[in-house]
This record gives sequence, C-alpha cells and structure tokens, in this order.
Amino acid sequence: MHAAQNHPLRTVATSIRTATTAAALTLLVGLGAVSVLGAPQPPADHLGLSVQDEATSRLLERNRCSTTGFGPEVIPATAVIRDRSGHTKVVSFERGWAVFNNERPGELVAVCLGRPASGRR
Repeated sequence: MHAAQNHPLRTVATSIRTATTAAALTLLVGLGAVSVLGAPQPPADHLGLSVQDEATSRLLERNRCSTTGFGPEVIPATAVIRDRSGHTKVVSFERGWAVFNNERPGELVAVCLGRPASGRR
C-alpha cells in the first residue's frame, strides 16, 4: 500500500521536473535568440555555410531553418548539424542543443521549425 501511495507522488514530481526543464530550455533558447538577433550577424561562411552549397540551402529552406534563431516565443522542432565528416543532417532539437553545448560531437548549423504540414505553404 505504501508503494501505491508513492507512485502518484513520483508521477507529480516527474511532471514538475519535466515542466521545469522545458521552461528552462525555452528561456535559454529565447535568451540565446535575443542575444544572437541583437548582435551583429557574422557572414555565412563564418558559420560554416557556403553560399554555393545549394544542397544545404535547400535543406534549410525545406525545414524552415534559421542560422540566427527565432523569437523567444518559438521553440524549434528540429536542428541541422554538421557531423565530423562535414555532412549536414536534420536532427531533433534536443540533439542539436546537445551539439551546441558540446555534449555531442558536431557543429550546430541552424535551428528549424520543421517541414510545413502538407497542403500548407
């Protein structure tokens, strides 16, 4: 019976921890976006993007990506990273965030809203 009483408390604690983590992540992304948008923008080649790299440009366009971030009210759905071999790929926002924080290998190229739902554009 004691374990049954513990289960709802554990569920509430997990929910609170998840909500707190999401709120902190949203705040960090928002503050990061504000600081990035307020700062002078580096040229695309500084970010590792090449204007001649049409495949990367199309990838960013298809996934509605930004190399400078979005407003504080926007939580990106995905990210584009460049792996150690130089290939760019779309990954979850969480993985992109881990790359940005040097917790995973690679380089964060952009954050993305994701592909639009079919029929919209």
